Amino acid sequence: MRMMTHTGRARGWKGPSLKEIAQLSGLGTATVDRVLNNRAGVREKTRLRVLAALEKLSHDTAPGERMFDLRLFCESGATFNATMEQAAEAVNRSLPGVRIRGTYIPTSQVDPSTFARQMEQEGSEADGVLVVAREHPATNSAIRKLCAAGVPVVCLTSDLPSSRRSAYIGNDQYAAGSVAALLIGSRLPRERNKILIVMSVPFRSQQEREMGFRRVLRADFPHLRIEERVVANDDADSTGEQLTRHFETHGVPRAIYNVAGANRGVAWALEAVGSERDTIFVGHELTQHSRNLLESGIMDFVISHDFVSELIQAAQWIRSTKEGATAHPSTSQILVHTKYNCGL
Repeated sequence: MRMMTHTGRARGWKGPSLKEIAQLSGLGTATVDRVLNNRAGVREKTRLRVLAALEKLSHDTAPGERMFDLRLFCESGATFNATMEQAAEAVNRSLPGVRIRGTYIPTSQVDPSTFARQMEQEGSEADGVLVVAREHPATNSAIRKLCAAGVPVVCLTSDLPSSRRSAYIGNDQYAAGSVAALLIGSRLPRERNKILIVMSVPFRSQQEREMGFRRVLRADFPHLRIEERVVANDDADSTGEQLTRHFETHGVPRAIYNVAGANRGVAWALEAVGSERDTIFVGHELTQHSRNLLESGIMDFVISHDFVSELIQAAQWIRSTKEGATAHPSTSQILVHTKYNCGL
């Protein structure tokens, strides 16, 4: 892309202003000015962010261009919701011609029937719908109605095949659970040890992770035994309290695999009993909280995926589908983070 100098803009530049680019990119006008004038001292990541905002503004304000309207309905833990919201904002800053409007509700506060009605009503007015939700008849019914009305619906992170959604974009969660078993099994000595699984409400992603985890333990680490499952609700406080009581009654396991959210709650419980350095702790989703837990050494591994890339892929897939394309999206790459590679 050709850079525009101050002189070039003064001689008839009709594109977005410095202020508009700065607002969309979330950067200062001085930084935007340095990028547009190709000055030194700007990181490549920052430069690309400015250019993406410029391209989006130039496209979206061009005469005759129509904004592609997507609705995102996300029910999960508060931290996952916040991370997904940040990803949607990043897409809105960079992907030309697309606007994602989101509804984010903590799982512990969701009434599935109300959530489904909102999805059906608001989604019917959109060009496409993106969904992160648990398995529930009301949710499946709402998705089927939207698809029947010609509104493409893409499930993210956790699939809902019974809903007959248009597509799923995210990890192969069975494979992600298999990776977790390999990580834990490889770290523990080859002797009998107990592993605790933490999960929450019936998200299909969690069920698939557990199945993959159990398969690898049976095949490759038969000396390891799953103690039992603790069912929490993706809320850090209540998860921490529940696990602390469990440890007091049953002891602390040698490893914990959290297939759900609320990694902070697991960490708090381990700290409460003084086992944060002794128990191998593997969970999912790289967020600011799980990054902090990795850096502090409380979490050993976080299995995640690229939220922004998946949202972009979903938006592009829906737009292509509207234009007649029929190809199915591929699963996204499984990412494994440690304290050495957990930068956000």
